[in-house]
Amino acid sequence: MSLFGKSADEIIKRAIQDGAFDNLPGKGQPLKLDENPHEKEEWRTAYSMLRSNGYSLPWLELRKEIEEAVDRARSDARSARESGNDEFWNRQKSLFQQRIEALNKRIFQYNLQAPSPVFHRQPLDLTRELEAIQNRDGANPMQAEGR
Repeated sequence: MSLFGKSADEIIKRAIQDGAFDNLPGKGQPLKLDENPHEKEEWRTAYSMLRSNGYSLPWLELRKEIEEAVDRARSDARSARESGNDEFWNRQKSLFQQRIEALNKRIFQYNLQAPSPVFHRQPLDLTRELEAIQNRDGANPMQAEGR
């Protein structure tokens, strides 16, 4: 820890011992995390109304839709694989490939809307997805990579 860090830590510990934090407003109350400190003040009311009525930003809604579609595609493909019917699996594998291609287009559109690369989603890798489905444990490819 740096000298500054040690000094700050000592000051905070001394203040705790002296009771400086004992009577703060809101003590024992849950934190209010419903306001975004990064929102522009002129938009705060509009965002609050949207949130309270179950809406969020369009790019967040799109991300949610993509994640649900990915989960459905993986689940459907896994079920087809586990059916033991090779003909059915081959048809579903072709359909799964088409779904992955369509999802990657939606992911591209989402990444264009997201306000920062921090929020971007990686495109799906068909080979990795099929390998995960064909593995007996059906592991999520993102989990297998430690993401």
